[in-house]
Amino acid sequence: MFDYSTLPGSVAAPTFEPAESEGFYYTVTAGKDETPFYQELNQRLTQLETSTDIHEDELQAIEYASADLIINIEAHEEVELRIDWLERLYDVKGALPSVSTFKEAERLRTMLSPVQTCPLKSELLTALDRLAESIPVENEPPSLNAHDQVMKFAIEQAGDGFINLGKAGRERVVKDVLIKFGEDVPVASIQEAVSTLEDQVAGLAEIEDAQTLQAQLEALPLSNYSRLSSERKQMVAEHLIKTRQWKGLASLDRLIHQLDTKQSAAEEQEQLATVNDYSPIVLDVKHLDNGKIEFNRLQ
Repeated sequence: MFDYSTLPGSVAAPTFEPAESEGFYYTVTAGKDETPFYQELNQRLTQLETSTDIHEDELQAIEYASADLIINIEAHEEVELRIDWLERLYDVKGALPSVSTFKEAERLRTMLSPVQTCPLKSELLTALDRLAESIPVENEPPSLNAHDQVMKFAIEQAGDGFINLGKAGRERVVKDVLIKFGEDVPVASIQEAVSTLEDQVAGLAEIEDAQTLQAQLEALPLSNYSRLSSERKQMVAEHLIKTRQWKGLASLDRLIHQLDTKQSAAEEQEQLATVNDYSPIVLDVKHLDNGKIEFNRLQ
């Protein structure tokens, strides 16, 4: 028999150490066909665009859902643009009843100019035409206070960035520039204040700690956040850290409102389920001579 053990040989050994991956993080985005999801959003947006009524909750839900449109960039941008158009339509319709001057009517008309033709836009333009014809010249206020002057100037000159901040954001910017410049505010300073505020909002996406995020949210003009309870603010902060699905101050404020509404609905359902879990209880009660009550058993 041949003895293999007598043959010369060697033992294989690794010639290099495996590369260390400490400190590196890997993320994977699964490839998927987003066409059905885009078609669903397109159908929902079309329903809003062909309606003359305001559907803010549905629009907020669409904006929230659009964050999941990741791969198809062109579709995502189209959806965002159509959401912006609808927001403008809703803002103008909400502001119509308070219009008392020709310039206010023209400001609303300017807000509508980028919006695609749709039934609600046509209705609003017709209403603005009637308003412009019916408002007498003497209804124009003889003068505006400093706040209103700067607000009017900013709306007319500072561009869409200022308008899109939302009411609370616009008020914050006007307040800040009034303190710094008084009534004579350069338009560039207003635009810079808008950018600073939006940069603060964008910076929130880098925060990983809920307490730190809450402190930053408290410092921002977020009307839907300021009215929340402490417990709900904690819940909102934790959810924002997980999702980071906002784009700008007004978008963040709407997202907070949606999260609060969703949590309230969930709590109501939980309370209802808890009540339904309890079976009716019948107590066997006896009245004693001394006026006391004795509970003998549960039935």
